[in-house]
Amino acid sequence: MRWLLLGFTLAVAGALFAQRVEGAYRLQPEDVLGIRIDPGGIAHETVVTRDGLISLPLIGSMRAAGLTIAELEQAIANRFIQADILRRPIVSVSIRYLHRPKVSVLGMVNRPGSFEFKDGDRVLDALSLAGGHIPERAKLEDAWLQRIDGTVIKLNLRRLLEGGDLSQNYTIQDGDTLYIPEDTLNRYFVGGNVKRPGLYVWRPGLTVLDALGQAAWETERGALSRTFVVRQKPDGTTERIQVDMVKLLHRADMSQNIELQPGDVVFVSETRTPDFDKIYRALSLVWLARNLGILRSLWRP
Repeated sequence: MRWLLLGFTLAVAGALFAQRVEGAYRLQPEDVLGIRIDPGGIAHETVVTRDGLISLPLIGSMRAAGLTIAELEQAIANRFIQADILRRPIVSVSIRYLHRPKVSVLGMVNRPGSFEFKDGDRVLDALSLAGGHIPERAKLEDAWLQRIDGTVIKLNLRRLLEGGDLSQNYTIQDGDTLYIPEDTLNRYFVGGNVKRPGLYVWRPGLTVLDALGQAAWETERGALSRTFVVRQKPDGTTERIQVDMVKLLHRADMSQNIELQPGDVVFVSETRTPDFDKIYRALSLVWLARNLGILRSLWRP
């Protein structure tokens, strides 16, 4: 009796699934269909394209997306009759694979590509599938979401990620593309006697001390009293602003800690104190060369 009940339950579940898929379900792009047409024994497998079409032997392309299985079977039969190929065609359509919704996440993310997602997922879910954005390169304010029909939705992901603005967290749809551009303007450069010279992301309120902290400016050869900020003016000329970090650190002179602007270059000069390490290495090389010369003279024939 237990096995009989189990078999009955599975049969009912299978019937309900078939009814849901073949009855209420309407075909969507990327569904894979198996089609058989009799008489003639025409067997064919096809994929519903992004445009909603399928391709069939003898009758060519026709629309399938949006139709139920029964509607598509009738439409195929009508086409064979209209083309005077078969008088009473018997068409059987089955779904081999259901489509899997995908979203493309491109631009300044850690793993750009195309990803499958679940119904109800949102922009944050898509961003998570791509491994998140690249903080030092992503221009979050100018991101956009493009629908498959070409509609573009502008996104401010900074408001979403940092301000909690859920109005930017749109529901994603099959075929969407989420794009985060690269920030090529909001940058500043730190060079000279720092441990990590390079290009960094500018943000409002950033100061010289913040910039030097990112670049690790505590080096033995850095002249902190002769730090410079080179800034380009609107007229194209450059301005050189000296910053005395000694006054800032030891005398709390906050006037030295100026705010940076996008495009600024922070440069830490080298101290004028002799580099005794370099001098020692140079003397060692001289001594080594002299002794090698003596050794070679001993072996001269």
